[in-house]
Amino acid sequence: MFERKLATQSSSKPPAQICQVGTEGVPVEFIYQGIRFHINQVLSNYLQTNQWWKEIDSNGIDDQVSEQVSKIWQVEAAPIGAITTFEIEYNQSSKQWQIRSTSRSK
Repeated sequence: MFERKLATQSSSKPPAQICQVGTEGVPVEFIYQGIRFHINQVLSNYLQTNQWWKEIDSNGIDDQVSEQVSKIWQVEAAPIGAITTFEIEYNQSSKQWQIRSTSRSK
C-alpha cells in the first residue's frame, strides 16, 4: 500500500467534519484539511475515559466527579489516490469529533 504523510495542521485546528455516519454511529466519510476521505476499513475501535479517579479528594467521592467517555476508531481512509491512516475520536460528553493523521513518516 502506498501511504503519504499529510502536512501537519497549524495551531488553529479547524473542527473535524464528519460527512457521513453509518450504522451504530460508525464514521464513513470525513473532511480532513479540506480533502474529503472515504473510510475503506476500520482497523480498531475502543472506548477511552478521562482520569476521573484524579478528581477524588482525600475525603472520598463527591458529587462533582464526572466521567467523560470518547469512542475512538483507527481507520484507513483515502481520497482519490493514496491510503492514509487516521484516528477518529467522538467525545460523547461534548459531542465533538477530532481527527488525527497517524500515517508513518517517510
